[in-house]
Amino acid sequence: MTSNKLTYRMIFAALSLSVLLVSFKKKEIPTTKFKFEHFKLLKKIPEPSDIVYDKETGHTFIVSDHGKLFECDTLGNIIRKAPEEGMDFEGVEILDSFVYVSDETPRKVYQYRKSDLSLVNVFSVTWQGALNKAYESLTYNATKKCFLLVSQQPVAVVEYDKDFKEIKKYPFRLARDISSARWHNGFVYLLSGKDECIFKCDPNTYEALEKYNINVLNPEGLAFDAHENILITSDDLQRLYFFNNLPIIK
Repeated sequence: MTSNKLTYRMIFAALSLSVLLVSFKKKEIPTTKFKFEHFKLLKKIPEPSDIVYDKETGHTFIVSDHGKLFECDTLGNIIRKAPEEGMDFEGVEILDSFVYVSDETPRKVYQYRKSDLSLVNVFSVTWQGALNKAYESLTYNATKKCFLLVSQQPVAVVEYDKDFKEIKKYPFRLARDISSARWHNGFVYLLSGKDECIFKCDPNTYEALEKYNINVLNPEGLAFDAHENILITSDDLQRLYFFNNLPIIK
């Protein structure tokens, strides 16, 4: 092989590699900072891991890593507690007249009646990973009419029907972990505790559309109130953070 032919082949290989690297380059996501306005200590709720807002009553439901479900007012004051407890509650969602809670360690989802917080049903879900790396998040995707459980590590958004039979799994590679998920007004929002940010995602593909960096240490739970303000819980600090509406990213 002549030196000229070798040179041409080397140049062609380098150009091909450059094109390949560009094609695999991560898409730039519009990003902005988002700071909380104030916070409140949740002294009577040990390690609050998730929060959801109830539009019907104006109350919130908060779950604890200690396997407890609380109904609270908008300031985090406890109204009542569910008598039936679990092991490691991580996610909470409201659908119709029921409250659903994910229990990470035993891989279960509890269905409570919202009116009296009595336990109605328990569903088992599959997960092959480590005990404390399973489902940290639970929400109902009203766009696709399915539940979402989001695994902590490796991060994946998993769709389930109403009997918690798995439908489809979507890897999510933009965050080191996901600690909470919430469908709201046509989008799915994913909260990362390690990366301290919120991703606004397409509800069909879960592709990240926008990113909000927040100033909260170890954020765990995410909710939207009646005025589109954001509520975030931190389990280590035992706090409830209050944000305004998400800013518009130009």
